[in-house]
Amino acid sequence: MASSARGFGLNGKSYYTNVVTPQDVSLNFIVDSTNGNGLGVRSIKSNGYVQAVFMKTSATPGALNGLTNPNPQAGFAVVRFRNNFNVYLGGFSGQVVPVTAPTTTALTLGNVYVITVLGTTTQAQWVAAGLEPGFTAAVGVTFVAAATASLSGTGKVGIPGVGNTLAVNAVGNSNLSLASSNLSSGGAQVVVQFSGATAAGDTTLLATAPANGTTVGMTFKFDASSVTIDGL
Repeated sequence: MASSARGFGLNGKSYYTNVVTPQDVSLNFIVDSTNGNGLGVRSIKSNGYVQAVFMKTSATPGALNGLTNPNPQAGFAVVRFRNNFNVYLGGFSGQVVPVTAPTTTALTLGNVYVITVLGTTTQAQWVAAGLEPGFTAAVGVTFVAAATASLSGTGKVGIPGVGNTLAVNAVGNSNLSLASSNLSSGGAQVVVQFSGATAAGDTTLLATAPANGTTVGMTFKFDASSVTIDGL
């Protein structure tokens, strides 16, 4: 029997939580320590809820929205919000790492590739290479190679890179920096640490900056209410 898409909300209209005023803030940005903007990152997106994100830069520290990059040590990020909150509840993060060998045409059966150049390769040729029917070939689209062969046309693919960080954690007691008395220069602040192994097979984690070009996505969960029973 063929599957059918289901509409969101058909079987669920309520969201129940023990938090009085749950507020989530999602953002993503690209790590770029050598960018001339001096922020250590670029392309910050948050629908305006994040005032600035700062990481280690090799350039002169820059400013964004009236805030100056404190140039934290490598492996840390300072996230400044436009709003104040009451309690930091937690969060999560994911990363999209840059591809390696971004101009290869050699495909291996079962390996995963990312389209980096469309070239003259047709939609039909991309599908023959492994692109799932129903998806349109475009730079950034991922597929699993259907055979060991050379890609037809002048299109190119990249091999997915491997991230060098394993965990992201908030640093210190974030609840103490959620209420800025000067909202004109930004509200709450959370500092996070990226952790990675020092060498292959090493289980010791150290503060490690994601590779330049890595897209980092984060979601922070807060309670904005001052009404509490046992701290929440």
